[in-house]
Amino acid sequence: MAEALNSHSSKGLIRRLSNRATKFASRTRRQSAVTPMSREGSVGPGILRRRSDSTNTAPPTDTVLLTDSDEECHDDNDGLNSICAESMTRDFSSGSAAPSVAGSASIVDVPAGPVVPMALVKGTYLHKISKKKRSKQYLFILEADAGRITWEKGRSTKCIYIDDIKEVRIGSDIRQYRIDYGVPESDEGRFFTIFYAVPDKSRSKTMHLIAGDEETFAHWVNALDSISKHREVHMASLMAFNDNAIRTYWNGEMTKQMLHSPGDEEMDFPGVERVCRNLHIHMARKELQSKFAIADTTNSGRLNFIEFQIFVREMKRREDIRLLYVKLAANTERGITLPEFMQFLRDEQGEDVDSNLNFWESRFVRYANRGSRSRTDTASFQRPDKDSITMSEQALAAYLTSKDNFPLARVSSDYTLDRPFNEYFISSSHNTYLVGRQIADIASIEGYISTLVRGCRSVEIDCWDGSDNQPVVKHGYAMTNAISFREVINTINKYAFVASRFPLWVSLEVHCNPSQQEVMADTMREIFGARLVTEPLDPSSTKLPSPSELKDRILIKVKGTHQTNEPQRNGEPTPGRRRGNSLTSPFSKPTSGDNASIPTQFLSSPLLRPAAQPSRRGIPNRVDTINEGEVHDTVSSSTSECDSEEEKRGKRRTSKIVKNLGELGVYCSGVKFHGFESAECKKSNHILSFMEGTFRKHSKASDSKLALTRHNMRYMMRVYPQYSRLSSDNFNPLMYWRRGVQMAALNWQTFDLGMQLNQAMFDGGTDQSGYVLKPESMRAIRVLHDGLPLEAIGKLERQNMSFDINVISAQQLIRPSNLASNRTLDPYVEIEIFHTNDKRDKHDSMAGIRILTDTPLKASTPIVKENGFNPVFNHKAHFNFMAKHPELVFIRFSVKLSSDGDNSSGRNATLATYTAKLTSLKPGYRTLPLLDSNGDQYLFSTLFCHIKIDPTTSVYVPKASENNGGEAGVGKLKHIGRNVFNRSSANSTKSSFDKSSIDGGYSDSSQHQFS
Repeated sequence: MAEALNSHSSKGLIRRLSNRATKFASRTRRQSAVTPMSREGSVGPGILRRRSDSTNTAPPTDTVLLTDSDEECHDDNDGLNSICAESMTRDFSSGSAAPSVAGSASIVDVPAGPVVPMALVKGTYLHKISKKKRSKQYLFILEADAGRITWEKGRSTKCIYIDDIKEVRIGSDIRQYRIDYGVPESDEGRFFTIFYAVPDKSRSKTMHLIAGDEETFAHWVNALDSISKHREVHMASLMAFNDNAIRTYWNGEMTKQMLHSPGDEEMDFPGVERVCRNLHIHMARKELQSKFAIADTTNSGRLNFIEFQIFVREMKRREDIRLLYVKLAANTERGITLPEFMQFLRDEQGEDVDSNLNFWESRFVRYANRGSRSRTDTASFQRPDKDSITMSEQALAAYLTSKDNFPLARVSSDYTLDRPFNEYFISSSHNTYLVGRQIADIASIEGYISTLVRGCRSVEIDCWDGSDNQPVVKHGYAMTNAISFREVINTINKYAFVASRFPLWVSLEVHCNPSQQEVMADTMREIFGARLVTEPLDPSSTKLPSPSELKDRILIKVKGTHQTNEPQRNGEPTPGRRRGNSLTSPFSKPTSGDNASIPTQFLSSPLLRPAAQPSRRGIPNRVDTINEGEVHDTVSSSTSECDSEEEKRGKRRTSKIVKNLGELGVYCSGVKFHGFESAECKKSNHILSFMEGTFRKHSKASDSKLALTRHNMRYMMRVYPQYSRLSSDNFNPLMYWRRGVQMAALNWQTFDLGMQLNQAMFDGGTDQSGYVLKPESMRAIRVLHDGLPLEAIGKLERQNMSFDINVISAQQLIRPSNLASNRTLDPYVEIEIFHTNDKRDKHDSMAGIRILTDTPLKASTPIVKENGFNPVFNHKAHFNFMAKHPELVFIRFSVKLSSDGDNSSGRNATLATYTAKLTSLKPGYRTLPLLDSNGDQYLFSTLFCHIKIDPTTSVYVPKASENNGGEAGVGKLKHIGRNVFNRSSANSTKSSFDKSSIDGGYSDSSQHQFS
């Protein structure tokens, strides 16, 4: 990809981009004069941070913080009104196995806060390393009560709030920073880095510090980590209105109050308002006054602790759950009986109760006991009296917000993935080393850590020549810094199997000389050791192995070794042209493609036809599927890139691969594309890589789609984003999954629609492994049996999808920090469906075509004014459409804020979102987590929904025409006009998080941005 920037026509480009980047970077958002700035009263965070626990080295792969064991602390005082701490704190980012410690903490009795060393309270001197590599000593003070770190006394901006801290890293994880900033190796044991979030910014910031001695270093690292995690648990407990947490908080507030105005331990209404703000409770003042009046039994205008408990009870009451409770319980005074609860689980929740009856009976007893007013030892209920134990309304709420009501399919304790690699979609990253834009931004080890702990199974490394014969990783010709190849490999080795034990692919883009390529190969062999796959499991096999066969192993994707004496294609001479590089591989025997060759009538597309034999003059560029956009000005054997502007510009070659490095591409050897009938494309270990623009341009014709589908049934393919996506936005991966592409590589640093779909794809059940089995139609050619129904003859089979989504309510929405103080929270929820036959994508050859029976793919709830705490929507949306692949249907829930309280236009800001794959989403009443614009889960903000999914039914759709065979005729009825959807332009100024259309921001004009 980098090579596309290195051309004579783009010499002025870098200067223009640099100037624009400088202006962009220096532009700051104007702060509203009425926006609240103070955070002094905050008692905890609103975001559940992903933690890699790097201060204690990478977490072991067997660390599971949420289990279903009987040892769990389920019997806390009150039902949980939050999905956060005990219930469902697992990081909902795809495949993450490094959730917050909050997930293992019961919010029954909030653990006492960590002991803060007095030295940190008084302050210790630390050396702060600036961007200019300057070291200056400051007095750092830990203000535990205020929840912040300060330095430079008297300057209020010189502070970091503990709730904003995402990570505290030490040791090898930040060695590259130590090298970059010129910190001596002798200081590494006292060097640490704080990663912290900045409100309203998608990027985190870093602060690099050096302690004067090991003791001070240990104090700071341990204190920051423990305090940050404790505040998460404490905040979750408060938002669940846990009795002990509320009592502790009341005592703290009374202590502060007595210091300023001694008197009775009571709280007036302004005090209650302040408490609500500190606890992120946002609702209309009149509603708050109404609950205050109910609690004020003495009509004194002040609440004592007993009355404050009444106020809390009124706040935690869920009217939406009350309605369900009344529906389930035949006798509401008595409660829900065990038979009633079991029937609810079977009929409404779709749970397989009978296969694990003892488990669900024990859960019923736990929640019934939790909701009872009289606390009884759980042991006495090991054999419950089914006629006497009942579940209260509070107990039902506890179940509905617990992990036992998890919204996604659960993964079994032991499972295998036993199909060949080519039959899976694989969670993949593009330019993994980048943490921001593609141009003039930062390359960092952090990119690898953050993607691997989130479950990514394919990372990319761009390798270039470095000093002292040591290769480096960077984005070539893009004004990014270089990081050590060795440190990248060390980091990958450390975090490779934190989230998943299934194989990790390391994709190499090599620009190094032979000497440094040897260093690369030796480095990987040394560091990866026995994990590295260096030879095939079965050299005689013509199929790829399965993920289970290579658990805990690392595979390398690299271009094959160059040979000067190349064999001739198909045994025939090829005068006047040069072929692409041959491969030294144990898989030297070509394999036939799907038992038959593609008929010649399907070879009209440039992407499909056999290699041409052009003259040396006026030769078009070939498709380089290895080097990610780099194109050689050599003789081409394919005309598929003849019109691709972005790949015409590149002139520089990548390096020829030395034998020691090329041999590591055992199961993933990159080849140049000469047509699907070429010998290279019949070797089972080959992989083709295409830039999205190249793929799209040459896969619109029906014969191209057929060839792609057949190739990807048997072999590997990777598609990566257009180089013109300077802001690191993403394409819609559905476009490539529907063609069977195994690796749709995305920019993981941008949580836009593409990443939201990718996260949903690899979340829930076995999908958390980072491998998702393709639909059967993408894995094998279907053989039609006799006896087809008459209506199926000459038509295409599709699946009719029908389901209902009832958005009942939202809970405890976080107020955006940049929202003016005079603005109220007026939320509504937008539901949008994405599937493989979605006709809204303007880059699809069938764009704009819609089937008459399809319902709109987007729906919105009414706006609830002035209530971000517990807005009730009760809006049911019905969806019905035809899809070829029911396994690839996604639902996105977006919580938005109305700008005026009346209109729900598409331009309104998105507050939170959650995307799920329909096949992973469980039916019934489910509490869904919500994520912010960076993909981080809100600690206690949730959606409460009811989901009803009807069985799929087969339908038969006529083909569009005889000339549009294959997939080109899917659902393309002749009498339906085009341009049904009047979608907005991809050049919208809205943020990637707010984009709701499927185009993802790529437009045809983007190919001309460098002209």
